[in-house]
Amino acid sequence: MARTGTTKDQGLGVVRGTALYVAAIVGPGILTLPAIAAHNAGPASLVALAALLIISVPIAFTFVAIERTSPGAGGVAAYATRAFGGTAGRIVGYWFYLGVPIGVPALGLIGGGYLADATGGGKATAVATATAVVLVAIATNLGRRAGSGRLTPILTALLVALVVVTAAVALPHGDSSHLTPFAPRGWAAIGSAALVLTWVLTGWEAVSAFTGRLRDARRTLPRVTSWALLTVALLYAAVAVPEILVLGPFAGSSEAPVTDMLSVAAGQATAAVAAALAVVIALNNAVAYVASLRDLGTALFQEAAPARAATSRVLVWPSLIMLGGLAAAALTSLGTEELVAICVGSQIPVYVLGLAAGLRLLPRYSPSWWLALVSTAAVATLLVPAGVHLLVPAAIAVGVLLHRGRHGRPTGSPPLPDPVKGVTA
Repeated sequence: MARTGTTKDQGLGVVRGTALYVAAIVGPGILTLPAIAAHNAGPASLVALAALLIISVPIAFTFVAIERTSPGAGGVAAYATRAFGGTAGRIVGYWFYLGVPIGVPALGLIGGGYLADATGGGKATAVATATAVVLVAIATNLGRRAGSGRLTPILTALLVALVVVTAAVALPHGDSSHLTPFAPRGWAAIGSAALVLTWVLTGWEAVSAFTGRLRDARRTLPRVTSWALLTVALLYAAVAVPEILVLGPFAGSSEAPVTDMLSVAAGQATAAVAAALAVVIALNNAVAYVASLRDLGTALFQEAAPARAATSRVLVWPSLIMLGGLAAAALTSLGTEELVAICVGSQIPVYVLGLAAGLRLLPRYSPSWWLALVSTAAVATLLVPAGVHLLVPAAIAVGVLLHRGRHGRPTGSPPLPDPVKGVTA
């Protein structure tokens, strides 16, 4: 008997479903962000990483529970709409549409940093690469639908292989003395490390898009989620722990920390391989990122003014934000860390509101309701290190409310982009 587009004998099983989950969650950020966190907080950054990975557990299962209340509801913005009304849903949508595009040049800089390290080109090479990544991502999404779904799992498999091989060859060169002092910049620095690593949380809302793709989802989804959580935790640990043990106080001082670890064990020749993979993965993710912004912008514009919903129009504001980020990176000291912090400043409120929706949509005091409470409270703590970066989503929310006051109450809200398309960090 058919069940939500699949049968018990069709769809993805546990292994393929887990691979799809991991592909939606693990992106090029894993190559750089753990090292930036280590630079900010030293070995104590491992505490921040562990905390975020632990938080991922209730987050993932909260989204599973919310999705089960209304399969195919449309993602986090739809959850917010059902729980808090259309205005809340539109605010969440615009937090993504206007607050998250700054993450695209950050993706480009991650790939550019590896290419600069391999070629000795310095900042100019990194920014030029990032510019090319952003321009290609925008151009690819103008006038046609850009599909990266088939390529993403392949690139993710290569990324996983790079991480595993690096950990295997680099760990024998580690030195446990690099674990001391454990918090060289004080325990408060864990907050800045956590802010950068918040991209670890990106993608767990993907369960809303995957449910219909799994075989016998009621049984398979919890197992897939559990294996994906374990896999992601092991992958991040395989990067973060060797970086500290091998690179010590120099972790985060380079734009290409994985290359640095490989060079210790296998020589500088490995830099070209790591650079090529980093650039291709960054470009693939950037294309998918812009595609999601395009889809969301189309939904937002169609609701407000259908005649203005052409692709060339809906990408204007995200493109300006991306190009502004590139200009700032070229002309100032702004880099990957700062762009990521600005991006997650909008992502954290999206998650807080989306998870808080579970407190309204799930049966009160049920196990899933308590998971929603724990995950909402845990993610809300990230608002503290976000600090001044929350000015961006605050301004966006004010803009939505002012627009609502002038044009009347919105009737609904668009779904957030489908994370399976490759919007990963």
